[in-house]
Amino acid sequence: MKELDMTGIETPVALSSIPKFESQNSSISINVLVYEEKELIPVYTSKFCNQRPHHVNLLLLSKGEKFHYTLVTSLSRLVGGKTRHDGTIFVCPYCLHHFWKEHCLQNHLTECSQHPAQTVTYPEEGKNILKFDNVQHMFPVPFALYADFESFITPSGEHVHTGFCCLRVSKFPQYDHKIHTYSGDNVVQEFLKYVTQ
Repeated sequence: MKELDMTGIETPVALSSIPKFESQNSSISINVLVYEEKELIPVYTSKFCNQRPHHVNLLLLSKGEKFHYTLVTSLSRLVGGKTRHDGTIFVCPYCLHHFWKEHCLQNHLTECSQHPAQTVTYPEEGKNILKFDNVQHMFPVPFALYADFESFITPSGEHVHTGFCCLRVSKFPQYDHKIHTYSGDNVVQEFLKYVTQ
């Protein structure tokens, strides 16, 4: 590998200077991660990731105004502690989502690479439950059918239908609470005939 072109880039290299570094060093792409609140977060993902011969993942460590980059030699080992999988995992350099199969990662990369650096955030405890309570915004359903099939299991394990009961509920009074029962042969065909009439 030839020498790095650092023309016009001050050291230590600021996060904002990494795109300039990449434009001056056309064989290298760089991703930068930070570790905050026990989470890895991608703060810079190269638009040249998976397109250049040399890719580097860096972990940005900072304390006050001081900062330092450390080389991440394996995203799989860095992220692997978050999974129960015993073996190599394949990690997306854009969102850090992990996959057990490499082809799954390759399929994911085509979509994920089109977006800027991202991370998953979860809602706080107490705000993590969704509940539908706007009943007034629901559209009324003109008809609803509630059906129950009866059957028995033969010694060979086959289910044999013996009958059904169907309750029709409607917002129209003349069709509301109509119960239909059937017991006999061709249960499924009789049910479909009843439903489509």
